Amino acid sequence: MEQLSNEQKKVKELNDKIKLYENNNNNNNKIKELEEIIKSLKSQIYDLKNKTNNDKITNIKAGEEIVALFFTSINQDVHRPISCKNTDTFVRIEEKIYNEYPQYKDLNTYLTVNGNVIKRFKTLDENKIKDGNTIIINVYE
Repeated sequence: MEQLSNEQKKVKELNDKIKLYENNNNNNNKIKELEEIIKSLKSQIYDLKNKTNNDKITNIKAGEEIVALFFTSINQDVHRPISCKNTDTFVRIEEKIYNEYPQYKDLNTYLTVNGNVIKRFKTLDENKIKDGNTIIINVYE
């Protein structure tokens, strides 16, 4: 009887250890899942920080103004407001748009404002682009 009692104690101890191991294993799996979620969220935060840093306008100097422009395309698949400085070269602004809408990189495009074709390597002031203007992306056929 004593031997049976000892064996039952050992079985109980082993069952307790198994339960503890299973709980630890479940916790480890949950920890791994949460670590993956954290990794994904950190990546999203990094991407969002980069996107907002690319859109920030810093170091406004005398004679410079912040200008808000709205980009659209003839077929209406581009709808993008963007802020920039009146002294920015238009090609820099255009580059931001094409990075967000890469399908336009492979097309021969020209941009217009108030019916006038924009000269890419001139500033907004030189192109007579004002705050609130809509820039239309046109494609040569």
